[in-house]
Amino acid sequence: MANTRGVFTLRQVRNKKNDGEWVPLDEVWVAPSPSSPPERFTDNLPSPNTGYFGGGDPTTSIMDKVTYSSDTTAAVPGANLSLARGYFAATGNSTHGYFGGGFPGPVSTMDKVTYSSDTTAAVPGANLSVARNSLAATGNSTAGYFGGGTPGPRSTMDKVTYSTDTTVAVPGANLSVAQRGLAATGNSTAGYFGGGVTTSLMNKVTYSSDTTAAVPGANLSVARGYLAATGNSTHGYFGGGSPITTLMDKVTYSSDTTAAVPGANLSVARNNPAATGNSTHGYFGGGETPGSTSLMDKVTYSSDTTAAVPGANLTLARGYLAASSARANGLPQPLPETPTPQTLTSLVPTPNTGYFGGGNFPRISSMDKVTYSTDTTAAVPGANLTVLRGYFAATGNSTAGYFGGGSPGPVTSMEKVTYASDTTAAVPGANLSAARYGLGATGNSNAGYFGGGGAGPFSTMDKVTYASDTTVAVPGANLSVARYGVTATGNSTAGYFGGGSPGVGSPSGNVRVSLVDKVTYSSDTTAAVPGANLSLARYDMGATGNSTHGYFGGGFPGVSLFTPVSTMDKVTYSSDTTAAVPGANLTVARYILAATGNSTSGYFGGGIPNTSLMDKVTYSTDTTVVVPGANFSITRNALAASSARANGLPETIASPAPVYV
Repeated sequence: MANTRGVFTLRQVRNKKNDGEWVPLDEVWVAPSPSSPPERFTDNLPSPNTGYFGGGDPTTSIMDKVTYSSDTTAAVPGANLSLARGYFAATGNSTHGYFGGGFPGPVSTMDKVTYSSDTTAAVPGANLSVARNSLAATGNSTAGYFGGGTPGPRSTMDKVTYSTDTTVAVPGANLSVAQRGLAATGNSTAGYFGGGVTTSLMNKVTYSSDTTAAVPGANLSVARGYLAATGNSTHGYFGGGSPITTLMDKVTYSSDTTAAVPGANLSVARNNPAATGNSTHGYFGGGETPGSTSLMDKVTYSSDTTAAVPGANLTLARGYLAASSARANGLPQPLPETPTPQTLTSLVPTPNTGYFGGGNFPRISSMDKVTYSTDTTAAVPGANLTVLRGYFAATGNSTAGYFGGGSPGPVTSMEKVTYASDTTAAVPGANLSAARYGLGATGNSNAGYFGGGGAGPFSTMDKVTYASDTTVAVPGANLSVARYGVTATGNSTAGYFGGGSPGVGSPSGNVRVSLVDKVTYSSDTTAAVPGANLSLARYDMGATGNSTHGYFGGGFPGVSLFTPVSTMDKVTYSSDTTAAVPGANLTVARYILAATGNSTSGYFGGGIPNTSLMDKVTYSTDTTVVVPGANFSITRNALAASSARANGLPETIASPAPVYV
């Protein structure tokens, strides 16, 4: 049946005719219409939202099916493998899974699982070119790639063409080094084969050319073998392995780089698991702890976190198994044939405003909103904080700001300012892990990072996941030196926490530091970057920036209570270096101020001496001027600020609108 839906122009009619997709006139129905329903295109139905875990050791042919929507697993005997085996590999497309190789043997056997019927059959034409075990497999919607293995080890790469159920060796895609016990995942354009016995090496198979090359930047963080991997269209996750570990590495395909993501570590150390998943989650099942286990872990890609899901545990404890899914590796999902609501997106601008809230002397909860296009400020009572507080921190994404910690107390409480409605509400699930004040905060579109603080002092780093309004401590991202009065800014990939005081160092007063720590978001790790140290040791500054540079202004170097500074330091992110920019110095020296801004300018407001003053830093010229119209509605200090456009946040975001297609 020809598909003529969605044709609105003569050009489209002509194209349909050329492709043989236009309905001849004598086949067009006229009134009355036929009584039978129109033909449906069953090949346009959504692919199964399930994963298949097969075989394993102790040697078995059993096939378990994981239903992602309910996190439950059940055996599907009709899909059992044709041959009991372990130490093999699997991949597939949106309709079928292919399970190849294995032990005992080794064997070259290829089994094909049909998802729609939960049945499995051997496909001899797709057998591997060489019998082997301890190999890995991944692929796209048209072909699967089975690489490495033993006896050997081997570098052999076999390509399974799904449309014909045939397999051939493709020598140009052989691994750069013979390897066994590796794992693989990928997206629609490339496959990533990583690790193996005693190596961290990552090989990238480019499907369009059937060629393979080592990509050292994507090497695993630790050499290990007998691990598992899965992912979506943008990232791959490699988990577990031998030496037995919980470690999870995340491969970013766009940059061919890999970083450990401790929050996504497996719940139990193990080797020889299997993994598959869909576009939002990965499932790591089975393995050796060293005893066989049925455990299923679920990795949430948006937050890089992992949790055990007991309802999805395998029906039989086993390791050395293999897994496939219709939705792993960024496989495309067909749209339904019948007219249904779909979602198209348009780009809408994010609010070009900044929010300055709370503060001291007197302690207040009021919120002021700065409109950048007019350099004006007005109080927005609906966005007032729910509690009086000062000496706290704020950051946010394109839609909301998060204000956390502070004094009196100190407190753990977190408040969320929704920009579209100018309203504020407490979000208890996002409360800090430890009560503290004098901390710093920054983040990207997905998460905010709140670090340091007093009266500890603390080195603690808390990560707020915006999608769930939840906060967890990320010890790997703790500051390199515990301190309070720290200030932070950053861009989409890293945050920079500068200055602060680690405590009393002499009778003359507190020690100040110029130290700058860099938090790498992809790995939730922090390291001191001495080249980015501030030009002057101080604490209680204001900081903001755009996608390329951060600006740290003002502060208190500790000479006496009445000698704050106006110094402005500029951090260049690409080189992790800092330099003083005197032309951008604040117009009045002050400390415990707040700052935020957009891609072109930073706004530094309030502080001690107690003031309502607002300074505007123009990034292109590194100059600062007073903007009286943006002065606060009330004098204050020890406040916090956020903006939809600070820290390199996008100036437009997708706005979904339902339409019928």
